Parts: sequence; structure tokens; C-alpha cells
Amino acid sequence: MGKQEFNIVGKPIPVKDAREKVTGSLKYAVDFEVQGMVHGKILRCPHPHARVTRIDASRALALPGVIGVLTHEDAPQLEWHGCWFNYRGKIIDGVGRFVGDELGAVAAVSPAIAEKALGLIDVEYELLPAVFDAEEAMQPGAPQVRDDGNAREPVVTEWGDVEAGRRDADEIIETTMVFGSQQMASIGRNACIAEWNGDRLTLWTSSQTPSELRDALAQGLGVPQSKVRVQAFPTGSSFGLWWSNNFMMVTALLAKKIRRPVKIELDNEECFGTVKRRHKERTRGSIGFTKKGDITFIDVKHIIDNGAYGYKNEVGFFCCDNWGTVPNGHYSVQGVSTNLVTAGCMRGVGDVTLGTCVERMHDMVAERLDIDPLTFRIKKQMREGDRLRSAMGQDAVMGDVDQYLAQLPEELRARMPKPFHLSSGSTHDILVRGGKEFQFAERWKGWGKPYSVSRRKSRAVGVATGIHCCGVEFEGNTNAMVRINPDGSVKLHCAVGRQGQGSETTLSQVAAETLGIPIAMVEIETGDTDSCPWSHGSIASNTMYRTGFAAWAASLDARRQILEIAGRNIFDCDPSGLDIQDGMVFQKSHGSNRLVSITEIMHLIRNDALGQQSSIVGRPAFAMPPSTTFARHFAAHFVDLEVDLETGEIKLLDYLAAQDSGTVVNPQVLKNQVIGGAICGAGFALYEELVFDETSGKVRNAGFLDYKLLRTPDFPANAKALFGESYDPVGPFGARGAGEAPIAAAVPAICQAVYNATGHWFDIPMTPERIAMKLSAQKQAAL
Repeated sequence: MGKQEFNIVGKPIPVKDAREKVTGSLKYAVDFEVQGMVHGKILRCPHPHARVTRIDASRALALPGVIGVLTHEDAPQLEWHGCWFNYRGKIIDGVGRFVGDELGAVAAVSPAIAEKALGLIDVEYELLPAVFDAEEAMQPGAPQVRDDGNAREPVVTEWGDVEAGRRDADEIIETTMVFGSQQMASIGRNACIAEWNGDRLTLWTSSQTPSELRDALAQGLGVPQSKVRVQAFPTGSSFGLWWSNNFMMVTALLAKKIRRPVKIELDNEECFGTVKRRHKERTRGSIGFTKKGDITFIDVKHIIDNGAYGYKNEVGFFCCDNWGTVPNGHYSVQGVSTNLVTAGCMRGVGDVTLGTCVERMHDMVAERLDIDPLTFRIKKQMREGDRLRSAMGQDAVMGDVDQYLAQLPEELRARMPKPFHLSSGSTHDILVRGGKEFQFAERWKGWGKPYSVSRRKSRAVGVATGIHCCGVEFEGNTNAMVRINPDGSVKLHCAVGRQGQGSETTLSQVAAETLGIPIAMVEIETGDTDSCPWSHGSIASNTMYRTGFAAWAASLDARRQILEIAGRNIFDCDPSGLDIQDGMVFQKSHGSNRLVSITEIMHLIRNDALGQQSSIVGRPAFAMPPSTTFARHFAAHFVDLEVDLETGEIKLLDYLAAQDSGTVVNPQVLKNQVIGGAICGAGFALYEELVFDETSGKVRNAGFLDYKLLRTPDFPANAKALFGESYDPVGPFGARGAGEAPIAAAVPAICQAVYNATGHWFDIPMTPERIAMKLSAQKQAAL
């Protein structure tokens, strides 16, 4: 289906909270207080691996102003599981597994007194051996971070016969790539406020995943989910940091012990060094090809460092789909525990790391074949209708695909694309159009060849692609609810995060378009788990595709009810003959000029109930098809940069980010997502890396002073965004996900451009020091 015009969808409507953001009146968790609240501080482990043998809080409790002290002796020894095992462990159990791990907490009448009390708690430790490298942690005899061992079972995606592909290859290329650990580096700090009313907990914090957080609290505290209410505030730029975090669990336990509301507010060092980070990762791969240009196989092994409490066995990678035209493939991903701060999902997880190495491997093939990278991608990457290679969901299908489809409800089967085949979109359109817009062919001079060298400055271009899922159906189906009030206004309830991506606006556009009402009549509740139905939250590029589908389906149900009432009580016709536009119901035919407002319909004396309609509640009447089996979103990025061959400094000169996310619901919001992803990826490619102490594993650059981020002048001010025009058969009004493919394309595009400017491939990040040292060593070797 081609591009369509809508009344509200597709329009650059300003984000709903713009005024609050620019005036500083938007409330985050750090701004919130409750009556009678006291303040908490967390007791943290000073060692990378240690067991508490004695803890004495008597001196702290004697300090005036101290309300109570929490230790592992007060904690239920229950494990809680973060979404997709970003965390798995007990809240506090008397063992510290990294420097900064939570061992307890203090509550006092002020933060200063609580901080002072921490120093008065006497703790004795049994020091345990520690390990900081994932591959060392896999070796026999390595220190064990977890009782169930360090290494998770590898997750394997494979097809064809790799060994046959090796035999068919005329040449095989092998490569290894190492990635540092990126920090989400949220500008805003987080806080958590917990209050118990009898046996019922209310918790206020900034979170992308309010439903998941409620479930985690219930699990870790051993209470029913109905006893837990989460009210999630906006997070600011989260990038995956503020999901379900252990400091939130500690806050809830501390409040329960002292029976007063407690607020724990993290400082900047705690945000950087004790909560969560991107994995440190290493990829080894080989790829074979023939002299005719056919790729015969790809074989990849990827290791991720989970830190102390991450429990992921894979990184949700979809790059194997984008290059899935290769006839034989084998991808193995394995998670490993270490005594570093917990690692987990950060924006573009898997496809920004493993995907960058896969892009590089194909670049190396293209160079050997003397084909430019743009042409190579257009020829070799997947198209609509191609078989998907990633394995998610395939093992859950009983029988073959036809048998699976036959047992589905008709409503779902009618909307179900062919499982395990790409339903819409690809990189093809955005590569072709982006290449022309960027004038890539005119700037391209060959592999390892800059288009300009002036003294010590070398300039070159690069292009790369990114891919990611559009949400996942595992762990529960995302839901939404629509309530139409007596005055015709609408409240949309859906549990999503507010991290600057504009979902409160774009989801309101979906509801308004479906209902046929002005967007000014739609408000949205995103954070209260007592009013919002369960949702994955804003993760895995889920929000527009899966939550948007639920918002559309719930709005469709509410619209049906409006038209049924109007048809029966006003127009005396079948509801199918009615429509809604600008909040007015009318007949589609017969030349009728009669317009009836939704407000009037809500105030009718209904003949079936002899009373007015108090409200209408809409909910999805059918489930969304499993999106991992057919949906992806795509990015293609073009970059022009300059490398100082003496200092190693890289300067980005020009940038174009092309994106295929199906229908563009709000072009300004999508542009912000796309360019924001490029900036986040550029930071990872060029500067961002947590530095760990070699003997303790402690984060040494935990703060904005020492952790280097891109600044405003570091990214081209004239960067452009270009959107594909595919239409998804399932997504709301043809839209798909958008948030993570941009960062996945940015890193390999910059890597390729640096190679063309210097003649060398580098690990990530490509800091000035690393580039200067490698180029200097090359120069010395040539003498």
C-alpha cells in the first residue's frame, strides 16, 4: 500500500509537554515529595567481591536524626528478574559483587544526616576473588560471580550449512572487534519515593517501564501485584538506564522497615557507576565469498559482559536479518557474569555492537571485490518478502506455518502477514534516495581513499545500515485503554516511558485519528499502573508499533460504541453508514447534512438504559500479531568526516540519516528520534567509554567531568533526515518502530568513513589517542 494522507497522523504537531519542558515546570522524580517523607542513603560495598561477616549499625542509630537502618538481615531472600534479565538477583543478600553494590540503607530526617550515618555503620568483610574480563570469567577455575555460574548458555541463530559455505568460498576474511562499555549518561538523576499504607506499596520514580517495575517489586518483596502501585515520572534521556533498578527495591524495603515514606535520590556518581551500563562486548567472525561476488557463509561469535547482576544470554540482534541473503549463517551470542557494575540493554542493544562488526565484515568483502559500499548494500541486503533469519518465536510455533495460521482467530489471521518473512520496508529505498541526496557517488573515491588530504587533515565519506525489531510479544502483550468522557474529551491510558521521544504526542495522534476528533481533545496517562493496563513500556522500539496498535484497537472499540449509540438513537441506521470527523458524527451517504457532536451522543437518554451515557471505555478486541515474526525498522546513514592524522581527532562535517519506519506519524518527532540516535551513536563511536580500575573494577570516570560526551559543536548543525515511504500492513496507519535502528547505523557509518580517511579499522570507541597511536606506530614502522 502506498503513502496515504490522514487528518492528524503525519502532521508535525508540537509535543504535548513542550511548554512544561522549556519552562522547567515538568516534574521528574527528583522534584517530587510526599508528606512526612524522610531521606535515605545507600550503604555500598567498597570491594569488587566480598561477603559481609558482621554488620553493626548501633553507632549510626545513635546519631540524632537517624530513623532506621536496613541490612540484608531485614530483606526477604527472593530473586527479582528485570525485563529480559537486565537484572537477576536478590535485593540485598550480604554479598557485594561489584564496587558500589547495595548492602543496606539508612533513613534520616535529612540527606546530610543519612550520609553521615553511613560512615558510622561498622562492616567486616570476607574478601572473595573477583574477575573483570568476560573471557577470563569463562575459564575453568575462574572466580564465580553467581552461584549458578558465570556463563549463560549461548543463543544460536543459524541456517543453511556453514561448513559447505566454507568449502564453496574462494576467499575467507576473519576479523575481531572490541567494544567499550557506553554509559547512558542521562542528564537527569533519578530518585525513588516509597510509601506503605498497611500492606500496600506506592512507589514514585522515573521509569520507562512502569508495568515491568510493578511486577519486579511484587516479585522481590513477595507481595501480590495488586498490592503494588507504581507512578512513573518522565525520565529525561534514559536510553535504557531507568527501567527496573535495584535501588528502587532498596527504597521500598527501607520504607517498609521504618513505616514512613522514604526518598532515595542518587547523586551523579551513583547514576554512572552503580546502576547499569551497556555491555562490554567482543565479536569474532569469518565470512567467505567467491570471485564472482557471492557471499557463501558468515560465522559470528559474540561475547557480552553482563556485569554482576545482568543475566542476558543474548542481545536481541536483528542484523542477521538485514544481511540474511547469505545462504549459510551461524550467529552465537553468549552472556558472561563479571564483578563489574551490572550491564544491560542500552539503545540499539546488539545491533549497534554485533551489527557494527557484521557491517564491517561485509565492507571488507566489498573492498576485496572492489564494489563501493552503497552499491554492495543495495545488492546484498534483504527486501520485503524475504525470509527472516532471527529465531525469535520460531520454536514456539507448533507444526508448520500454515497449521499455525489455521488455528488463529479470524480477526488475527486476517491481519497476520506471512510469519518469519519481512512484511514491509527495507534499506533499499532509503539507500537509493539517501545516496542521491548526499551525493555519495560524487564524494566516494574508493576503499581506504580520502577524497581530500590537506596537510595533516584527511577527509572521507562512509555509509552503513542499521536494523532493529519493532517491539516483542514475549513476556506479555502490550495493551491500552480509551475512555470517552461525557463532554466528549478522551483519556488514553497506556503504560509507556516519557524519555523525550514524544510518545505522549504520537500515541494521542493515533487515538485522535482513529476516533475522528481533534487532538486537543485527547489527553494521555502513561505512568500509573493502577489505571494503565499492562505494557512492556518504551523498550525494544515497541512504543509506536505495539502500544500504538493497542491504542488504535482500543480507540476503534470506543468509536464502534459511539456509532452504535448514534445509529440506534439518532440516525436510525446501521452504524456502518456513519462516520466521525472533527468530533461530529454524520451519515456518509444520502446527502444528509445532519451533524451530531460526540458530546450530544454522550448526553442522550438512551432508550435501552433510560439514562445518559456516563462514559465509554474502549479496549482492544483482538491481539496484535507477533511482531518479531515479520516486522523490522531500518536506517541508512551517510557521513562525511575529517581525521587529523597527527592528533587523531575526528570532526564530523556532514550527516544524512535516512529512516524507514513505515508511515511517519509525526515528522518532527521522528526527525528528533533519528538525529538523536545518530548523535548517540556518534558519541559511542568516537568518545564514550567507561573506564574500570584494573584492580577493583570500580568505574573511574563516573560523572560528566570525566566521561566524555559529544557537545553541540561536535555534530553537524545541518544534519538532514530522510524518511522512507513503506506502509506496514499491521502497524497503526502503516507505522512501525523507530528508536533504535538510527544508533545501529551511525556507528558503522563513522567507522567506515574513518577507514577511508586513514586506511585502518579501529575498535570502539575511536578516541583520538587510539587513532594517533596507531597512525604514529605505522609511521615509525615505515621509517
